[in-house]
Amino acid sequence: MSEIVDEINPTRLNALEKVAMPQDPEAEMSVLSAMMNDEEARAECLIRLTEEDFYTPSNRCIFNAISFLFNHNNAVDPLSVSDTLKSKGELEKAGGPERIAELGGDPLARVGWQYHAEMLHRDKTLRKMISASAQISALAYDAPEDTKEVVDAAQKLIFDVTNSDVSESEQPISAVMNNLYQELSDNANKSKVELGVQTGFPSVDAVLLGLRPGQMVVVGARPGVGKTSFALNLAVQAAATGANVAFFSLEMSKMEIAQRLLASSSRVSLTSIRSAKIAPDDWPRLAAASAAISNLDIMIDDTPGITVTEIRAKARRMLHNKPKGIIVIDYLQLLSPPANQRRADNRATEVSEMSRGIKIMAKDLKVPVIALSQLNRTLENRTGKRPQLSDLRESGAIEQDADIVILLDRSMNEDEASRNDRPDMGITNLIIAKNRSGSLADISLTFVGSSTKFVEVIEGYDDADALTARENSCARQLPYKYENQ
Repeated sequence: MSEIVDEINPTRLNALEKVAMPQDPEAEMSVLSAMMNDEEARAECLIRLTEEDFYTPSNRCIFNAISFLFNHNNAVDPLSVSDTLKSKGELEKAGGPERIAELGGDPLARVGWQYHAEMLHRDKTLRKMISASAQISALAYDAPEDTKEVVDAAQKLIFDVTNSDVSESEQPISAVMNNLYQELSDNANKSKVELGVQTGFPSVDAVLLGLRPGQMVVVGARPGVGKTSFALNLAVQAAATGANVAFFSLEMSKMEIAQRLLASSSRVSLTSIRSAKIAPDDWPRLAAASAAISNLDIMIDDTPGITVTEIRAKARRMLHNKPKGIIVIDYLQLLSPPANQRRADNRATEVSEMSRGIKIMAKDLKVPVIALSQLNRTLENRTGKRPQLSDLRESGAIEQDADIVILLDRSMNEDEASRNDRPDMGITNLIIAKNRSGSLADISLTFVGSSTKFVEVIEGYDDADALTARENSCARQLPYKYENQ
């Protein structure tokens, strides 16, 4: 069949040389400018486009130079791009340093790069269709006696065009089973710590068997219950077992996050740290905790109103070449939808799209993503205030998209705690309300408000003893030990 395509009479294809192929030089320049000026555009375009999407040879050279710099974690700017092209002997072919500087000096290209990228991809597909149709016409004119071979060749040409526009994700069940068996063999001798990202809460890890790549984990709670503190505790404990954490805080600044981490790890009250009223005996613990936290692989981004697309682009860079990554988003309802998807009249639709984007990001980056979420205020009006999946705020899509849903519940005052259907005062009930790959469970935690720390309650101890016993266990995982316990 391929021999037939190779033997097409070249004269039949000459007509293509006289016809302007689908292309848009201005859109190509706009995309390249955006890739030089915007990190999000650069990361997304390198995922969505290839050099074939650019019709102009000089633009292909520039695209490849940007891709080379990005893949080697180097800065992308006009000077770096020109230097890369020069080293490859392609600077003049790309239009010279003046043209590279011109592309890098167009900040307005950031506005429409997504649509322009779609235009390039569309034109590439049309060019391939035109080329394929011309070859099919030539086949028909020069057809041998056996037309079945011509039909087969024509089908292959069309298939090659359509197949290039659709990613290959399907696999026969035999291949899937072989991959599963190989994974079981590889994991059989590994410890549970190696199988997934550990939360640092033993009972939680026993139920979830670690957080796995591609999972979307939602942590929901009423305001004031401590979902941010729980997420920070989890981040530190996960990092202490070797995970690489990308923490996106839309509510608190980097400094506020650092203060909470220091209070939690040092057992010095958050109030003392925020007011800088530090007792002499507390300084050694603060120094030890600060040094230990600094050695953990935790990256914090506090950009307000960030979008899921921006998080995906940033997280891709933050977790690049790191073996065990995890993303934490605090919190989902503060995310901004992309500008072209904002629907002021339908917040539920916006949240649904962002929730779906988080799930796609988890699968794309192959890491677990923990997204904190508020709960609906209608919960306060129920006789029993135990949170349910349906309480996740603003969208049922969050419940559907999530692989795991954890709900935190605690009594906010003594009167509430005195009721039989509410947790005791000082106890936080961690409810695993959804677990797509395992069982459900309720796990009791103690929350130490002064240091914003959650500790799992150990049976057979009173609250104080449970706290000390659990912290002794955590201390063995961290690169320092608590002093003066």
